[in-house]
Amino acid sequence: MMDPRVIAALSLLPLITLWAGFPRRLWLASALLGVAGCAAVASVVVSPGPSIDWAAPAWAALGSLAAWLLCRGHALEEDADEAGIAQARAARAELGRVLAEHKARGSAAEREQKDTLALYGIIKSLGEALSWEQVRPKLEAAVEQYLGLNEFAFYSVSAEAVKLIASRRLQGSPGTTWATLSRYLQERDLTAAHSFSTDKPEPAIGLPVVDNNEVMGYLYARVPQGHAPAASLGKAQGFVQQIAFAFRRVKLFQEVENLSQIDGLTGVHRRGGFEDRIRQETVRAKTFKTTVGLMLLDIDHFKKLNDRYGHPFGDQVLKRVGEILNASVYETDFVARYGGEEFVVLLPRAEPEGAARKAEAIRRAIEAEPFAMGFESVRATVSIGIAHFPRDAGSPEELVSRADAAMYAAKSQGRNRVVDCSAQRT
Repeated sequence: MMDPRVIAALSLLPLITLWAGFPRRLWLASALLGVAGCAAVASVVVSPGPSIDWAAPAWAALGSLAAWLLCRGHALEEDADEAGIAQARAARAELGRVLAEHKARGSAAEREQKDTLALYGIIKSLGEALSWEQVRPKLEAAVEQYLGLNEFAFYSVSAEAVKLIASRRLQGSPGTTWATLSRYLQERDLTAAHSFSTDKPEPAIGLPVVDNNEVMGYLYARVPQGHAPAASLGKAQGFVQQIAFAFRRVKLFQEVENLSQIDGLTGVHRRGGFEDRIRQETVRAKTFKTTVGLMLLDIDHFKKLNDRYGHPFGDQVLKRVGEILNASVYETDFVARYGGEEFVVLLPRAEPEGAARKAEAIRRAIEAEPFAMGFESVRATVSIGIAHFPRDAGSPEELVSRADAAMYAAKSQGRNRVVDCSAQRT
């Protein structure tokens, strides 16, 4: 007969197996199941025939098996739940990645749309400009806002000249002036038709504005820290391609405007341009306490030359006098045809002595010029009157009047001479 204590222990073994193995300690439940199995086998060996001693071991074995199966089922369910949770987490992570990609694409598309709209606004604004003065503020704002470049210089390029049209905070850089920029390009075997990006001597880009294979302008810019010059160059190239038409438009408009302001025969400015310019220069002289000199010159006996040799010869004289005047003055001076055979030369910041020397040089150059008429060489002379603002006049109209009086004094004194209006008061 089996000891009651052993029977009690075997009777409790299924509960112990269930408690020990739940929820995930299947290995412990398996061990206890093995113990119950061994007890059952031992009871059979000890009592080979059917006996009441089999009841407790059999209960222990079967109950422990049931407990083990219950623990195993629970473990499998938890494993399945964890696998499902892991799959759900993986799916959520994948969904988050896809959403992040779509969000990034959406942000990129939004930025691209904003850039496109900004570029459209820039192009539209620049398309309305008719002069470099109108282009300047729009171009500066466009480079700063669209390209993100705060230190730059923009030049207009033509066969006649290169002009700085916009500049921001570029002191001490190769791009500060066209002379230093040209030298910088030459040292690297580049021309104004080439684009480049560099890190030395400073992070910078340079690129031309090209329209119909003609270089219309050039942009040089420092690249801010943290920005790759090559990336900045790529965006800038798209930008200059879009604004090239604006450069062409301004250039064509200025050519037309110059043609309308330039006298077709003599090549000097028309009278209307002179009247605008003299008002500007006198205002500037008042503001900055400087001077303005004015020469008024008339071709001597021009009517007789026309009557004797014909109007084509007179046109030849007028044209050559215009050429001599243009060649005899500085870029800051202003030459215009005032009347039929009268010309004016405006001399900003001129001193009386310098203006007199220049007038005398012009007089001698015209006197020395031979005009061919068949086999005959004809000479022409001019009488020149000079006046200065504010020394001799307080307004543009009075300045012209003083110079005109000096010119007629030169004619009355024998022609082919220069008279300063100050000599009329002495």
